[in-house]
Amino acid sequence: MSTSSTTERSLMPLLITSMAVIAPLLFILGLVVGNQLQGNTTLTADSISSWLSAIATVAIAILTFILAKETWYLREAQIQQLQELKRENIRPNVGVALKSSPVGMSFINIEITNHGKGIARKTKFTFFGRDGKPLSQPEDIVASKFKKLAIFNLGVESIGIGQSISSYLFSFIELGKELNGEIFKPFLSIHIDFQDVEGTQYHNEFAIDFAQYEGITELGGDAMHQISSEVKKLREYVGKITGHSNGRLAVNVYSEVNRAQEEAETRAWIEEQRRQ
Repeated sequence: MSTSSTTERSLMPLLITSMAVIAPLLFILGLVVGNQLQGNTTLTADSISSWLSAIATVAIAILTFILAKETWYLREAQIQQLQELKRENIRPNVGVALKSSPVGMSFINIEITNHGKGIARKTKFTFFGRDGKPLSQPEDIVASKFKKLAIFNLGVESIGIGQSISSYLFSFIELGKELNGEIFKPFLSIHIDFQDVEGTQYHNEFAIDFAQYEGITELGGDAMHQISSEVKKLREYVGKITGHSNGRLAVNVYSEVNRAQEEAETRAWIEEQRRQ
C-alpha cells in the first residue's frame, strides 16, 4: 500500500469529525451575533438552557472526535499488522554458505538455500570486494570460481520453501596455487536480490572472508562417505577373487553323481586296506 493512500485514509475521519465539531460552534456563534445585532443582551432561562445544551453538544462532539480518531488509528494499526503478517507468511530468505565436501575438507561446496516461508523468485547474485566495488571477472580469481556456475551468471528463477541448490565450487589446494599461496587473503561480499510471489523486492548480503578458514583442521570424516568407500573396496576385492572382469563368481558345481562316485571310491579304498 502506498504512503499517499494511507495518508488520505488517515485524514478522512479527521476532516469529517472536524466539520461535525465546527458546525455547532458556528451555530452558537450565529446566535450570539444575532442577539447582539438585535440589541438583546439579556439572557433568559430559555437562552441559558440553549447555551448549556450547546456547550454539552460541543463537549460530546469533542469526545466523539477523540474517540473516532483513536478508533481510526487502531484500525490502521490492525490493517498494517494483518498486512505484515501476510507478508511474513510469504517472505523468502535466500542464503549462501560454503561447506566442506564429505570427500575432503579441502574441497569446498557452495550451497544456496531458501530459509523463508515463501517461494523466492528471480534471484540474482552480485559480487563485491572489500572496498565495496563490484568485482570483475575473470580478473578476480575467486569470483571467477563462482561465475563458472550458471546460477551465478543467470540467476535462479524459482527456489522453493526449504529447497537447497548445492554444487562443487573449488579446491583449496588448487586455489592456493592460483593465488600464489595467499589462500587466506581473498574477501568476497555476495549481494542477493530476490522477490516473493507478489513481486516484493528483498535484499541479503553475505560476506565470505577466507581468513576465517586459517587454522581449521578436521579429525576423521563423514561416516557415510567412509562406509561407501569401504563397500567399494570390498566389491573390488571380491572382484579380484573371482578372477572375472564381468563380476561373476567362478563356482564348481558338486552334484549327487559326484557324491555317489566319491563314496564308492572311499568304500573300495577301505576294503583294500582291510585285505592288506
